[in-house]
Amino acid sequence: MPTSNDAKRGTRVVAAMSGGVDSAVAAALLHEAGYDVVGVTMKMYAPTKPAAAKSCCGAEDFDDARRSAATIGIPHYVLDFEEAFRTTVVARFIDDYHNGRTPNPCVSCNNFVKLGTLRRFADRIGATHVATGHYARLVHDDDGPHLFAGDDPGKDQSYALAQLESAQLSTLLLPLGDLTKEQTRAEAVRFGLSIAQKPDSQDICFAEGGDYRDVLARSAPSTDARATVPAGAIVTTQGERIGSHDGISAFTVGQRRGLPATHFNDGPRYVTRIDPRTNTIVIGREDELDAFGLLANEVNLIRPERFAHGQIRVRAMTRYRAPLGFAIASIDAENGDLHLRFEQPERAIAPGQLVALYATDSSEVLGAATIREAV
Repeated sequence: MPTSNDAKRGTRVVAAMSGGVDSAVAAALLHEAGYDVVGVTMKMYAPTKPAAAKSCCGAEDFDDARRSAATIGIPHYVLDFEEAFRTTVVARFIDDYHNGRTPNPCVSCNNFVKLGTLRRFADRIGATHVATGHYARLVHDDDGPHLFAGDDPGKDQSYALAQLESAQLSTLLLPLGDLTKEQTRAEAVRFGLSIAQKPDSQDICFAEGGDYRDVLARSAPSTDARATVPAGAIVTTQGERIGSHDGISAFTVGQRRGLPATHFNDGPRYVTRIDPRTNTIVIGREDELDAFGLLANEVNLIRPERFAHGQIRVRAMTRYRAPLGFAIASIDAENGDLHLRFEQPERAIAPGQLVALYATDSSEVLGAATIREAV
């Protein structure tokens, strides 16, 4: 639950309600605490088929959100955010894959839709905060917001929020940060919510079949020739051509599936690098996935004072739910890029993914950046 300095009792809060149990319980807890809660479900794409069990955004989800809001006793609205979602999330997702990067659309959605378009709607109706059902802790202090990992390590979602700027975090409430999933479901039962045992959504919401390649196949070619998904070569790290591919967008660093059925004496091969300039997939041994460093741009420092004196030791997460690795971080004074040097090799660093930076002595998130390349 938010602490007393997060928002004053009686002030208006917009609660993002997806139709799932987490967002419904977040709204219910805020309402119980005395906040003036307005439930909003964002229509972010038009499904072309029934939603999969682990997906979301179907008609059933809208109905579940309405029923939950009615049970809680708060107003509920469904808002059309399709255009904002298409231009800021889906378009970037497609462009990243066509350019050899591995995107994280949930990060883009948090940045540009939930704390972008929805935040602007909240401003229009006089709401001081937006609330979500993410499992992360947020403390609003005199020196600004402090983002921490959620208390439940199995559900922690602080990684997905690490690219939010301090100004965005300062108007965010995260009521579930100190709860486990089991406790959230118990709260749903206590509030009388019919969705208490509803399964979690896990797939990319707009990949209706569960495969992101379907999204790429449906996308219209852009003016960039690379978006037409041309065929190209698959080569070893020594430059030997061992096959061909139908487009780099079907691959990500660390992938083993879909590679030519060539047998090597020293074990299987994995995608170690994707070169969009030459339209080439590079494969190598598993140990060739290891890297001791990375470069990243789109740097967001939630606690910039921690980086003010040059190098800083951090714990870094290079993909969602990956183990945290100790590293030395520094910000390039000339271009603002992030340089990380790991103490132990990091496996399968994928350009386009987020790297989230955590303190070494706590679970506080210090910042994040978009991985440009492993070095």
